[in-house]
Amino acid sequence: MEIKDKTVTFRSRENHLVEVRSINFGDAPLLVDIFDHMTSESRYRRYHQTLDHVSHDRVRQEAINIAQADPSTNWGLIAFTDLPDRQNVPIGAVRFVCTSPLEAEVAISIRDDFQNVGIGTHLTHMLADAARKKGLQRLIADIQNNNPAIWHVFNSLPYHVLRQPEGVNSNIVISLTSPRHLAGSIATG
Repeated sequence: MEIKDKTVTFRSRENHLVEVRSINFGDAPLLVDIFDHMTSESRYRRYHQTLDHVSHDRVRQEAINIAQADPSTNWGLIAFTDLPDRQNVPIGAVRFVCTSPLEAEVAISIRDDFQNVGIGTHLTHMLADAARKKGLQRLIADIQNNNPAIWHVFNSLPYHVLRQPEGVNSNIVISLTSPRHLAGSIATG
């Protein structure tokens, strides 16, 4: 599925029509909007640190860095839906950042009111497919062990996923060259 200059749509489990496109140069305000709609707990699960008192300027600058990153090594998707009081609301983003020519770290951010309805899962599947088509062989992530939602997302991928527990977190390696049956589960290494 090539997404570069077009929009792809799907329906969430709550029947929201979700539109997805690649992250563009001017998307920093949209990424800030997603961050602003994440609770302290969601931010901690995503960034592995407390971000309750981070300055708006720092959040904005990080969003600019993400939106304006070199798309050959940093690529992502942003999802939108319509709310009763607002059209085209950014609700989630996923991206990868290359750590080597064949490997990239994956990150997922979904605003709280759209978590657990399949959006993160769908976006992660789309991101993994795009990464594979771009020639990447592995996606990696550092995930908290007590985050069942992210484990569900990774367990739903059609690729072999290796989990290496380290204390309260686990390192995840998603092998984009090793398909697996969806009935399988995450292997622990």
